[in-house]
Amino acid sequence: MTDEHRYADDDRVSRLKKATQEADIVREYEDKYYEPRKLKGKPRSYSTMHISDEERQWAAVAHASIWVTMLGGFLTAGFTVPVSIFAPLVIYFMYRKRSDYVAFHALQAFVLQLIGTVGVLTLAVVGGAAWVIGMIIAVLAVFVLAGIVLVPLWGLVGIALALCIFVTPLAALLFGTMAAVQTYNRADYRYPVIATWVDRQLAGGFLNSL
Repeated sequence: MTDEHRYADDDRVSRLKKATQEADIVREYEDKYYEPRKLKGKPRSYSTMHISDEERQWAAVAHASIWVTMLGGFLTAGFTVPVSIFAPLVIYFMYRKRSDYVAFHALQAFVLQLIGTVGVLTLAVVGGAAWVIGMIIAVLAVFVLAGIVLVPLWGLVGIALALCIFVTPLAALLFGTMAAVQTYNRADYRYPVIATWVDRQLAGGFLNSL
């Protein structure tokens, strides 16, 4: 082997070692500083193969408690709602260390009832106040002729608002009923959007740290 060939081989070996060292440095940097991006995936599927009758019954009770919230709120003009919506949360704390299945469904049920209650209250109070103010302005605008159009238009907005207030609790009741039936039959029912958030909380969110 000539000196020229030997120098070429040494040069290739040197460059290979340098590339390897650079790759090692990059890997070390990534391992130390790189945080993988969290992907927004579907919630985990909680196994129903080995759940007991007690677990499926409590999961169903958590979802079905929305009937207590709705009927109690209707019969008592809403006075029992601030208490009854926490029934699924009580079940969650009872089972959060004993059954992932029950904990997941109880927390789902609580979030659904909380969103439904807060949503209806917000629509009724904030939306209602905004509608009344808008209607007053529309009536006053009659004197400049613009109110002739604004009053009936704002009346339609009021009808749409009333429908939203009426439909929101019915939709929550429908979801809760379907979830109660499914979990009682050993299925892993998941609410849209809510299930993903609940799953993240159980995987490492605030509630998981309590």
